[in-house]
Amino acid sequence: MMEQRSRDPGMVRSPQNQYPAELMRRFELYFQGPSSNKPRVIREVRADSVGKLVTVRGIVTRVSEVKPKMVVATYTCDQCGAETYQPIQSPTFMPLIMCPSQECQTNRSGGRLYLQTRGSRFIKFQEMKIQEHSDQVPVGNIPRSITVLVEGENTRIAQPGDHVSVTGIFLPILRTGFRQVVQ
Repeated sequence: MMEQRSRDPGMVRSPQNQYPAELMRRFELYFQGPSSNKPRVIREVRADSVGKLVTVRGIVTRVSEVKPKMVVATYTCDQCGAETYQPIQSPTFMPLIMCPSQECQTNRSGGRLYLQTRGSRFIKFQEMKIQEHSDQVPVGNIPRSITVLVEGENTRIAQPGDHVSVTGIFLPILRTGFRQVVQ
């Protein structure tokens, strides 16, 4: 808001200050596997499935509460009032501290950036744990489970105990710190 008042309307934004596509997008895109694609057993999802569209069948055993996940962080400079946008691609990110605007760089004023939560973009996020059906588990073995990350309008669809068929891209996630030891 402060930036809009101080700048000329015909002035072109710098590349660091342009609106990211994630901030402007008002729709969600979902993929549905072909009807000929047979659901796999969780036990059959292996290394050859990494990065591919996979359909898995199972029982929901645990569902986390719906949490906000930041997609674009918006910052405002305390010196020049410029807005800076940071698209976030990973579960963790390092917030920007120093203002990258041309005005702060030339004046060497060292403007500090402050996160604007109202200008940032969030999506709904939920973790779901799916376990193999009892008829898919070999005799004497423990049923295997897989964690599914659910985003957007797909949250709050399944409850524990529901039989589901989930289609998505299989990507193993490297956990850090204590979570790596636990899981």
